[in-house]
Amino acid sequence: MNKKKIALLIGMLTSSSVAFSGTFGTDLNNNLLPATGGMGGASVARTVEPAAAVFGNPATLTEYNQGTSFTFGATYFDHTLTAKENHTGGFIDAFVPAGFEKESRTDPYLVPTVAVTQAFSENLVVGMGVTVQSGVGSDFRESGLGGDPIGELVMFNANLGVGYKLTENLSLGATATLGNGYFQASLSQNTASTHAFGARGTLGVKYDMGATSFGAYYKTELVLEYDDYISDGSGGFWSDDVAQPEEFAIGIANNSFMGGNLQINADVIHKNWSSANFYKDFYRDQTVIALGAQLTTGPAQWRIGYSHARDPIKRNLSPGVIGIGNNDVIGSPVGPLPVTGAVVEYFQATNAAAIWEDTVTAGVGYQLMPNIKVDVHAAYTIERDQDISSLNIEASAWQAGLGLTWAFK
Repeated sequence: MNKKKIALLIGMLTSSSVAFSGTFGTDLNNNLLPATGGMGGASVARTVEPAAAVFGNPATLTEYNQGTSFTFGATYFDHTLTAKENHTGGFIDAFVPAGFEKESRTDPYLVPTVAVTQAFSENLVVGMGVTVQSGVGSDFRESGLGGDPIGELVMFNANLGVGYKLTENLSLGATATLGNGYFQASLSQNTASTHAFGARGTLGVKYDMGATSFGAYYKTELVLEYDDYISDGSGGFWSDDVAQPEEFAIGIANNSFMGGNLQINADVIHKNWSSANFYKDFYRDQTVIALGAQLTTGPAQWRIGYSHARDPIKRNLSPGVIGIGNNDVIGSPVGPLPVTGAVVEYFQATNAAAIWEDTVTAGVGYQLMPNIKVDVHAAYTIERDQDISSLNIEASAWQAGLGLTWAFK
């Protein structure tokens, strides 16, 4: 295949980009919430803030069965992604200059959290809120890489959930999510920044046994169709469904230690990337383990956490035409071009390199007044590198979040 054509195709395939480091693939889950961010995101069986129930397991909403709560906060997120030349003898080497080493120029992100819970009785609690729960971004323009890869996807979620306590021990919950996504492709004469919306549902359960709680939830896929965002090479335009994956989670929490002042959470989450349209062509399924602990001393809560997420990069791609999304051919200024396995690997390296696995977190909460609490957290995603295609990719990240919660009984 003509190398000039391959370089052009590679550039146009940058419609999905490198995710916020420290996340699970492109999903944020509860990792960037003001308090739960200090717990490694662990919150399936028991929470440390109302927002975690609004955006996580809806059955945990019954923990907030007195009055009204309102949370407002934001997390600053900055990541470093470095691509280095690692020639393998394949034809993609032609698009990576010898000695190449550059960082992505993506700007930092500020992720908001707004959440409200309202107890209608001791058994019935409703929660709603808005935050970002999926996001991607990379920028290698003018870096020297073939195609000048750049792209961005940001997904806002608006949640409405209900938790109901069936018995003294058992709670059930359900959440309806409306996702609004913004998607941009690059390096084609016929591209556009597009947006779309879609819906998903979550079902959750929580069972309390004294000091120990068990929790589980299931999330459906969140599918958004982005219309006419890039040329298909035949005079029309390429529309595609991008599906955030279905998700299964289980968790356990216990607060029997140190007189009930120490709470320990442990979660296991499975993300089904291999069935999610668009992602299934370059990601594999992913299992996540999240651990968190909170120690209460008077008006203060001290938190630490850790998460490990197996990187989702799909291996051993076929060398033939495999495509991304519903299309195996894309338009370019030099005509229709096939999306081969080698091109998809280069796309993984420059635009979908969610290679990070380990994140450590810490945080503190303080009861400023009887009805006002402040929470802060910080997290660091440990640097990791991986060889993909003709590049060695290094990724790391840090974040810091702040939030205020008002509670009125």
